[in-house]
Amino acid sequence: MLEPILQEFLDKWVYPTGFSGPGAEFRLKETERFIPVWNNVVIGALHKAHEQFNSKTDDWKRNGALGGYSGEGPHMSIKQMSTQLLSVSIPQQAKYIDLQRMRARQVWDEVKHGSLHADILLRGGWIKKETELLDDPRAANQGDPAYFGLTAMSPHIHPLSRAGQNYLEEAVACLRLNAVLSVMEDPLVRHESDSQLLEEMMHFIEGKYQIDAYALTPEDQEPIKAVFDYLLRPWGRSAAHAKEAEHAKK
Repeated sequence: MLEPILQEFLDKWVYPTGFSGPGAEFRLKETERFIPVWNNVVIGALHKAHEQFNSKTDDWKRNGALGGYSGEGPHMSIKQMSTQLLSVSIPQQAKYIDLQRMRARQVWDEVKHGSLHADILLRGGWIKKETELLDDPRAANQGDPAYFGLTAMSPHIHPLSRAGQNYLEEAVACLRLNAVLSVMEDPLVRHESDSQLLEEMMHFIEGKYQIDAYALTPEDQEPIKAVFDYLLRPWGRSAAHAKEAEHAKK
């Protein structure tokens, strides 16, 4: 049985299509593989949010902000997201100009998310200024596999590969945030989650739009499918994903 948070997300954002044809058909077929994963995300996120809500300390808030900064702080955002612009060669610029504009905006969004995490640490009194995070390994260690981070050294990634990442993983971000907002009353956490949710939703819609509009041939669909295959394998899932699956079994 699907969690209500996921069902609403599917009905409002996943299933409606603005296009018809090979791209949309490919996306919806691939989506069938993600639904169990997304459902586990909601179950795990709800379990974690209830644990945090009932916690007697604010350690979870500090640790979450440090983890968020490590994944979305300026160094990671600029390094990983801006390099996606390099995957589009000069001769391809006209074809993918809409895609490039979306990615340029996402660089800004991700840096802003890092600032939201830093704001929690500042307001919570755990740091006095953001530059302190440069010396804290907890705020600078990215543990997820660097599928896209290598683009800066070797721009071999297909221009549409990131669309697969955005569609699958940004949906995860939206679902987690919706789960948090359904439980949490802390005003700072709600402010951060509300602010971030709007942008994560836009990133998800980017991936959806780019797949539906551009992935029209088997040649363009294959690199997206390769990203999906990678992210659905055990080594493509982070420790957070593993915990979500563990909670979902309980």
